[in-house]
Amino acid sequence: MDIKLENIIKNSGNNLHLEIAQYLEQSGWRVDLSSYYYDDTTNKPREIDIVARKHIEITDIRGSQVVDAFEVCLFIECKYFKNEIAFRLHQNSNGENTKGIIVEGFNKDELMYQTGLENSHHYLNVEKVAKLYDAQSDEQNDIFNAITQPIKSLVFFKDREPKKGFYYPVVVYSGINGIYPVEQADLANLQGLQQLKNIIFGVNYSYRSTASGALENQYFCVDFVHKGDFQRFLQFVDSEMGTVRKSLAFQARKRTTST
Repeated sequence: MDIKLENIIKNSGNNLHLEIAQYLEQSGWRVDLSSYYYDDTTNKPREIDIVARKHIEITDIRGSQVVDAFEVCLFIECKYFKNEIAFRLHQNSNGENTKGIIVEGFNKDELMYQTGLENSHHYLNVEKVAKLYDAQSDEQNDIFNAITQPIKSLVFFKDREPKKGFYYPVVVYSGINGIYPVEQADLANLQGLQQLKNIIFGVNYSYRSTASGALENQYFCVDFVHKGDFQRFLQFVDSEMGTVRKSLAFQARKRTTST
């Protein structure tokens, strides 16, 4: 093999892409690589690195019949950052971050109350979320795309192929040890900051629905997850979905015994 091609392969962003896809498959997720969606801002097709789905079934009290089911969908952009980056933090509003929990086919308020996710969802268990970012000029566009591409692909696929379930926009990154969390009080001592592996970035995003053509606005929470912490992130998601499954199973069996 030509040494130039060998170096390209060894340093390719595809390595992170495939590493995360392989781990998801080994963990029981169905994985689609490099799915294309329609970008309403450019009127062109764009690519999302990974769409991962897990089908969760709820059975009757005997475990012999499926009485309900839902999907968990992750829309993942993989990014290799060459230079350190910083996110500006702002006080988390649980009301705002609750809006960032994207569900389809459920009464969301009822579901959050019945399952206890209104207190336990990982979006709601952080004091502060990122709202702005600082980086070298050649990294700015990468961060913007990292934030928006999972959101755009989520919106597109949820509109075109709505599935009852939960939807998560995610960025898995490598190349740097973490992201610097910056608050205004930190400006006098930036050298003393410690990097965080995982940070939630909150953003109000406007888009045109591919289903209705209407202009929509939605608040999203995007998980930035270091590749070394991706296993722990999946455990959070599995725990949240396990809570939903148990609650739906309880409600289904309660209805059965009352009839």
